[in-house]
Amino acid sequence: WRSPLSLAPLLLAQVASFDGAVAAATTVVLANRGSGVVHVLRPTKAEVAAGGTWTGAVALAPKGHTEGAFVVQTTAGEISPRLDPGFYAAVIVEANGEVAVHDTNGVQLELSRAAHECVALDESTAFSNCVAAKTFGGWPRDVADAAFRRLWDYRSYWHLCEAAQPSPALRTMTLGTGHIAEVIRESPLVAAVRGFVNSTTCASLMGVLGKDELTRAHIGSGGGSTSTSESRETLTSNMFVDWAGDVLLTRTAVRMFDVASELYGEPIPYEGQEPINYLHYLKGFEYKTHQDGDASEVGKRVATTLIYCEAATKGGATVFPAKGSQKVRFVPGEGDLLFFKYAPRPVDTRHAACPVSEGSKSTLTQWYRMGVSPERPWDTFEDWGRFHNPYGQSRWKGERYSTRSSDEL
Repeated sequence: WRSPLSLAPLLLAQVASFDGAVAAATTVVLANRGSGVVHVLRPTKAEVAAGGTWTGAVALAPKGHTEGAFVVQTTAGEISPRLDPGFYAAVIVEANGEVAVHDTNGVQLELSRAAHECVALDESTAFSNCVAAKTFGGWPRDVADAAFRRLWDYRSYWHLCEAAQPSPALRTMTLGTGHIAEVIRESPLVAAVRGFVNSTTCASLMGVLGKDELTRAHIGSGGGSTSTSESRETLTSNMFVDWAGDVLLTRTAVRMFDVASELYGEPIPYEGQEPINYLHYLKGFEYKTHQDGDASEVGKRVATTLIYCEAATKGGATVFPAKGSQKVRFVPGEGDLLFFKYAPRPVDTRHAACPVSEGSKSTLTQWYRMGVSPERPWDTFEDWGRFHNPYGQSRWKGERYSTRSSDEL
């Protein structure tokens, strides 16, 4: 998307920073809520009257170096607030001259809060005017419009994430494992198993990793590598399954593959798969609309499960912003499992992890592939480079795809 507004060049522009280095520009919106004039001293000089706003591009050096990049003079003195790299920063000068700063995530959540107050307005201009007026006490309409489009894409996506009712179950089915699956969409299939794992199991699995050791999530970028992306804002770590072990992770994986196989419609091989991907979302974190795979050929991804070991207090829904009746909004509870199959229309499995408004969210993601094995594991079917799996040659020696009591986990 490219904004038609005059502010578009401010978004992620490459500009010279105050010390001459090249840095990404953050669009800063300063709102003067005090009674006196606020002077912007850097990056440009400007005066902001009481009740007024100033919008400009501030260059932030690599690794978030912000000292001196943005300087203002208020009744409290000369202030250089810390700005985190991102698309936007909101700077609020309070009545006492002190400064409050909100990063891109804070701006996105504030726009959403404002939109909730304006949701009854059907006409687009009235809605936009309302959102602008209620964002941080009042932003210029063009600035608020550009920010809403950049951070929420469209009103329909915001509504699906934040305001729509959760999609109801169309029917239920009892699986061979004893679990009850709620079918939320028939095709491509989306189904949920509520309470698939209990809180003790989740705590044990997450405890193995330790949140302090998590890193920024990557996406496959081809050419033998992966990369980070602003569209995937989450912390991650991989969990490799020892199929020869008798540990909680292995038992959980066996049950997960059994459930996925029955919902998929044929046995999915246990071994040779990608590791379980643990994702942790802090307040404001999200994963924009994306597609996990297209089931195009043997060895490629064909289905996904998510186990929600932590559910956000507010926000954090998983949505499928497809057309018409294909839209899905799933609001998870702790321990729930969500399954979706890509065929017959992979494009309708494009989905997003909506921003967490309050609390945090943790998921265990498994991507499933057909035709993989210890001899020919999943990474041989991709050009992302080879991934070392310490248990790559391990094999499950127990029963496969068998009926088990659903209360084991």
